[in-house]
Amino acid sequence: MSSPTLRPTARVILADPDDRVLLFRFVPPDPWPSELSWQLPGGGIETGETPAEAAAREALEETGHVLDPAALGDPVAVNEGPWSNLGRHFYSVHTYFFARVRSATVEPAGLQGYEKEQWLLGNRWWRADELAATEERVFPPGLAALLPDLLAGVRPAAPARLSFMHD
Repeated sequence: MSSPTLRPTARVILADPDDRVLLFRFVPPDPWPSELSWQLPGGGIETGETPAEAAAREALEETGHVLDPAALGDPVAVNEGPWSNLGRHFYSVHTYFFARVRSATVEPAGLQGYEKEQWLLGNRWWRADELAATEERVFPPGLAALLPDLLAGVRPAAPARLSFMHD
C-alpha cells in the first residue's frame, strides 16, 4: 500500500446571534459507518493558503458568510488522522476556527460539484445542549464540549486536541 496523501483542512465553528452552530449533513468516508452525519463548514487548504485563509474561503463558498482571515485569530482546536475514499488513502490535520456571524443564513457562494451533492443533504443550526444530547454522529468528536466557553467569549490558550475517531 502506498503512503497516504496529506490533506490538511480548515473548518469554522460558525455561531449565530442565538448561540447556535451551523453543521452540514454528509455521509462520512471510511473508516466511519456510511450513515448520515454532521460536520462543520470547511475543507481542504489549497497551495499557498494559510489555514485561516482556507477557513474564510470555505465559509464563503459553503455558507455565503464573509470572514476576515485575520479576525479569525488562532485556531481553537485541531485533530488528525487517516481516512479513505474510493480506494484513495489520506491523512488529514483538521484546524478549527471560531467565528460569529450576524445571521443564521446559508447562501453558498461557490460550491463545487461534489459539494453541491452534499449540500443537498441539508444543514442545521444547533444549540450546544442539542449537540451534547444528540445520538447522531457529529464531526469533530468533542465539538459540544468546546462550545460553552467559545460562546461565552473564552478562547483556549492553545488549540484543544480533539479525538479523530468517535467512541
